[in-house]
Amino acid sequence: MKNKKFIALLAMTVALSGVMTACSFGGGKEDSVVVESTPTPTPAKKATATQTVAADAQNTTYTSKDKSVAIKLPDATWANKSDETDMLSFESPDQGKILILHGSGADLESAVIPNSQDMAVSMTQAENMVNGTDFEIQDYKSDQKDGINIYSYTVKYKDTTKSDGYVYAINKYFVNDSEYYSIVASVKTEDALKKVQESVDSFAILGDSTLKSAASGSAAKTAGTGDAAASSDGSASSDGTAADGTSSDGTAASDASTSSDGSAAADGSSTDGSGTADGTTSDGSSDGSTSSDGSSSGAIVNGGFTDEQLSNTDETRTIYRNSDGKPRVIVPDGNGAWMDNEGNRFTFSSQYDCDVYEEDGTSFYWHGEAADVYYMPVQ
Repeated sequence: MKNKKFIALLAMTVALSGVMTACSFGGGKEDSVVVESTPTPTPAKKATATQTVAADAQNTTYTSKDKSVAIKLPDATWANKSDETDMLSFESPDQGKILILHGSGADLESAVIPNSQDMAVSMTQAENMVNGTDFEIQDYKSDQKDGINIYSYTVKYKDTTKSDGYVYAINKYFVNDSEYYSIVASVKTEDALKKVQESVDSFAILGDSTLKSAASGSAAKTAGTGDAAASSDGSASSDGTAADGTSSDGTAASDASTSSDGSAAADGSSTDGSGTADGTTSDGSSDGSTSSDGSSSGAIVNGGFTDEQLSNTDETRTIYRNSDGKPRVIVPDGNGAWMDNEGNRFTFSSQYDCDVYEEDGTSFYWHGEAADVYYMPVQ
């Protein structure tokens, strides 16, 4: 009986000893083995893009599609909203808008021209405003040059609830017996007044007009040169090459058909030598297309876009990187977003459709332009 009790006690002792050893109790000599699981890496959150616009990232002289007029916009936040015969309009979300009109013949006969300060007052009062209470006319001037009348003045709105929130309206007219041009700039803030005034004063007539000698603002010096980066038809490039192949400093470009960023000349090479003989451009794209005269050049002609696509903002758009103003052409991806020729996708994310963001958060700005501002016409 004693043996059975002893055997039972011994068995319990051995079992307990085994359990305690496994739990590192009882002074066991063997180290316990700890199995650690490898944590699954947590993907880093994409940095939220800061919606800031480098307003002076690129030059801002805008030349109309028909090359009849040019104007130097206040900064890069201004986008072209309309470019039609006898009408141009621009808008900046925070600064205001500019409207340029042209008329001749019957248009001139029906136009109301502020040829006196009293007429300027009457024209403003026609907007259901009271002179002295709701607004006042400032700096009215009436000048003449080469038989052309030049009228200019500023409306200071005292009651902005009657002016749609605008604080000023800058007015300038060029008029003779056969035609007129009017520039009206509506300004939202005091801070923007000076640079919008400078923009209005930069207005220049480039085409065949009887008013040309009087409207020769600073935009005339930059239109068609390297400073005219915002030209509506690509008449000037962003790297200083004009449409005729002449650079802004007067030197001849390597080829008149160099694209707006120098990526591909008509012979398949870029201005910086990055292009290859097979027509590969500096951004890696190629299509081996033929030149406009039918000869095989191996270069991309206008990115392979048709004339319709080049001028249609539903099919192509030119955007500018805020960090350095470098342009890029994007097209719809068929799913509501846009993409470039390397497959990078972009999203428009503001009520004005001017702020654009790449997938990695890089910010761009859209002026309302199609691809025609990016590609130089092939000569």
